[in-house]
Amino acid sequence: MKLGDLGEFSFLRRLRARVPVDRGVVLGLGDDCAVVSPLGLTLLTTDVLIEGVHFRREWTTFALLGEKAFAVNASDIAAMGGEPTFALLSLAIPRTCEVEELEAFFDGFLRAAAPAGTALVGGNLSAAPCVIISVTLLGRAPYGTITRAGARVGDDLYVTGTIGDAALGLRLLQEGREEPLAQQSKARFLCPAARLMLGQEIAARRLATAMIDISDGLLQDLEHLCEESQVGAIIEAAALPLSPAYRTLVGEQDWSIALTGGEDYELLFTAPPEQRAKIQTLAYEADCPITRIGGIVPQAEQIKVCGPDGTVSAPRHWGYDHFR
Repeated sequence: MKLGDLGEFSFLRRLRARVPVDRGVVLGLGDDCAVVSPLGLTLLTTDVLIEGVHFRREWTTFALLGEKAFAVNASDIAAMGGEPTFALLSLAIPRTCEVEELEAFFDGFLRAAAPAGTALVGGNLSAAPCVIISVTLLGRAPYGTITRAGARVGDDLYVTGTIGDAALGLRLLQEGREEPLAQQSKARFLCPAARLMLGQEIAARRLATAMIDISDGLLQDLEHLCEESQVGAIIEAAALPLSPAYRTLVGEQDWSIALTGGEDYELLFTAPPEQRAKIQTLAYEADCPITRIGGIVPQAEQIKVCGPDGTVSAPRHWGYDHFR
């Protein structure tokens, strides 16, 4: 059935019946505003995904789009050491889309939100010439917030997981590559996961002095952290955690995509050297690599990348910028 045949309000009634009840929601879908009962500090974040800018429909499914829409917002909550509690979702979609496609989108969104206990409490639905997805998340910070502004000279620099995979996946989608290793990289772009548990544990164990998620590229997001903390940083290129797919398809000593590619949604954080053992314990317990890739230096030294041969470069114009 086409959305144009079912109509906006009939679909919303169908959706309302599918959204789980949450004890923190006083009044959810169906009224002019949602009413919730948050506890403690409230985190708020919002992001948008636009067809033709952030994704192409021929590359993905509506279910994967739903999962990604949640993940890219939840990653901001993870970077503050918090947990997402409530979600608002606005979706603009062509009238020619099938009802089943829209239901698959919400299935994906709710599936991604469920492990975090995040309740969908409201939003908006509109017709549009292309798919536009806007999500607002509220969250809480039970262990306090970790900002971008706390890094200190002498701190270590860490990153979770592997980096460069999502940007590589985008390139492979653009090239139409289909080999098995390509599928792994493309999955990182099409359906990323937010490091919510790790972010909360880093906050609970008081490990990090500053933290940010990697959405626009390692170097660009590191620059944001350094700017807010008024410090510089040295990255050891040989220490960058690269996946087997990246090493095979790009090369073990080609770090360009890993340094500048966005949408990995890994956590980049700083910590004092005395936390090294505790950080490795967390990596073991979480079954996720947490790699020390460099350190924090005085602001005058800026951001530099050190190669295995000792050469040092200070790259510029790195990462993704919507308006460049």
